[in-house]
Amino acid sequence: MSDNQIVDNDTDVKIINTGCCHDCGGRCTLKAHVKNGKIIRFETDNGDEPQLRACARGRAYRQKLYSPDRLKYPMRRIGERGEGKFERISWDEALDTVANKLNEVKDKYGNSSILFIPGAGNQGMLHGVTPVGVMLNNFGGYTRMWGIPSYEGALFASMATYGTMMTGSAREDLLNSKLIIMWGWNPANTVWDPGTPLMLAKAREKGIKIIVIDPIFTDSAAILAEKWIPIRPGTDTAMLNAMAYVIITENLHDKAFIEKYTVGFEKYNAYLMGEDDNTPKTPEWAEEITTIPAETIKDLAREYAKNKPAALLAGWGPARTARGEQYSRAANV
Repeated sequence: MSDNQIVDNDTDVKIINTGCCHDCGGRCTLKAHVKNGKIIRFETDNGDEPQLRACARGRAYRQKLYSPDRLKYPMRRIGERGEGKFERISWDEALDTVANKLNEVKDKYGNSSILFIPGAGNQGMLHGVTPVGVMLNNFGGYTRMWGIPSYEGALFASMATYGTMMTGSAREDLLNSKLIIMWGWNPANTVWDPGTPLMLAKAREKGIKIIVIDPIFTDSAAILAEKWIPIRPGTDTAMLNAMAYVIITENLHDKAFIEKYTVGFEKYNAYLMGEDDNTPKTPEWAEEITTIPAETIKDLAREYAKNKPAALLAGWGPARTARGEQYSRAANV
């Protein structure tokens, strides 16, 4: 929206255009109705389609903003750790305390001893790696952890497979699919871009088959899926490899596309066929690992290969494990 401020019919109320900052993948529109310096209610996008409508979580932000438990000023612990005893101090004292401690650590141990672990939730742009990292760089440097806790597996896999993170299609394109597979992905709760749950609901209404693979019977599985396939946590890669095995051995893959646009298929195929480790990645092999019947794996592989266009939407959750990037890579290929 172009205007930052709109006057309501009530001359004492101003409507401030803003956005939801819940870090759920959505950046939905919120309109704050402000009276006497206080937000009295939120509304969301009610303009022309497509609308970026906020969910109940975003519209309930007043509860968080005005919660009696919200920290509004610096607090210093005065008791033993875990006692829950704190006292209020001024901002100047808090800033001096932190600055003095940073200088002390730097002088005694060097900048590399300053470990910065970013992760500020839904206020990441204010408290995350960018502003704090810039400050610490100007201070002489720091040590930070490798990778990104949220989506490192997906990022690595996307860069290794496609050479870019900018892949995929608009959510509206889901309506052109003949089959949608939601793997470890629960947008009914996590949103994943404004309008995603709405597009999936429209796909269901259109009669597009939706299958969910997830250890948990999620809200997305309950609301959207025609079929839910429960899988043992952490075994997603095995099932994806077994599906690829079926697709290749039954000649359901697009050979012309692979020959023209990809490299490395021979090594991938050799791995699936067990030429490297004498273990073909068959559905029967995957059944022992995933607890999903081999016939279910075969049926899903055939259905995915034969229904074109089809969408396989792989969530980030299964990749948040040791070697989780292999799940993301298996889903990508």
